[in-house]
Amino acid sequence: MSHTKEYVENLREIHEAIVRLEDATWALNETLARIDTEDQQQYIQDMPKCNVKADLAAVRGMLAKQASKGLTKEVKDLLKKFGAEKLSDVNPEDYEDLYYSAESLGK
Repeated sequence: MSHTKEYVENLREIHEAIVRLEDATWALNETLARIDTEDQQQYIQDMPKCNVKADLAAVRGMLAKQASKGLTKEVKDLLKKFGAEKLSDVNPEDYEDLYYSAESLGK
């Protein structure tokens, strides 16, 4: 076989190998995307449901802690920021934001 024919044959084999590699890469990416989606769905299902009473207790504890540090005015201002005069007036959906906002008081 001449060198040119041998060279062309080698190039053809390399090209076929690249095509097979590309196909395998696409298949791997699709599989990883499917696995990732399944993992996310399982994670969401396994997440504990929000316990409003526990959240309320945590927020109440954080507000009390900050007030005991002498930040009573700031705590009251924070409640007003959330549209409330007292903790029981705060929307339960805002408990997490209120907790972290209270946690950052005085820093």
